[in-house]
Amino acid sequence: MKKMRIAIVLMTLCAFLAACGQALPPSAYAESSSGVSGGVDDPTGSVTVCRIVDGAETGELLLAELNGADGVYLLSTENLPVTVDGQSADAKDLTDGMTVEVEHSGMVLESYPAQFAQIVSLRAQTPEKGSYNDLCGLWLKVLDDLWNTDTGLNGMEDGGTVPYVGVNLSSAPGDLTETEKAAVAWQFGQLHGAQALMGTFEELKEQGYIDGEQLFWEDGVLFSVTANKQGETADASLPTLTFDAQKWRGGRGAYFFSDCVCVWPKSGTWKEYSIGNEAIS
Repeated sequence: MKKMRIAIVLMTLCAFLAACGQALPPSAYAESSSGVSGGVDDPTGSVTVCRIVDGAETGELLLAELNGADGVYLLSTENLPVTVDGQSADAKDLTDGMTVEVEHSGMVLESYPAQFAQIVSLRAQTPEKGSYNDLCGLWLKVLDDLWNTDTGLNGMEDGGTVPYVGVNLSSAPGDLTETEKAAVAWQFGQLHGAQALMGTFEELKEQGYIDGEQLFWEDGVLFSVTANKQGETADASLPTLTFDAQKWRGGRGAYFFSDCVCVWPKSGTWKEYSIGNEAIS
């Protein structure tokens, strides 16, 4: 338990130093293990394919690496050459949910999230019509709505908020990659000043966070999203997601969103959804 918490503190420290602009020693940089060789301007460069998870509106992007890799990255678009669908564009033309190709030197800063070194360009693609555009944004909204409901579950006895949030998207509909789930969890924790931990109830109990005997998480809350197959309709004319969501602090401290429905609106994103029922325990 102590070793795990020390590791978490070290990862958080690395991210904090990087965000403050403090340079880490050269040993903190490593070659990207999943980049595609062959940069246009740099023959030794790499191209990493990612999803924009969050931050398009501010230009401070949170990226989840695709193609089976496990990288989560932070990237600033300031003074960065950008194209969208092959046309010269501006950073303000980017939207969450886009797929992007980051052309860089092949080296990354080993913080968490990681950062690319010597970025050459950012090439974005508009999602195909009807695709799961900004599905990460939907789950971030659901998690945030849960956080803001029955807020007493988020607090500690000293008046502060819980230092840990567990995030379980393992059964969420939409087939997010493991890296996208990790990026969503990290961003959710950042938004609420907590350390995000990915895992199910059983996994977090085995790791010593949740008290399995008392059925209580003293310094954390577990947030989960699961598919609701019973809510699916065979005659839906538009792509539809049906799901349940909950926040859990203990056997007598939980809140539930059930029979939730999110319908693709032909344009835009998946961020609007309806809640069929709400319950508290």
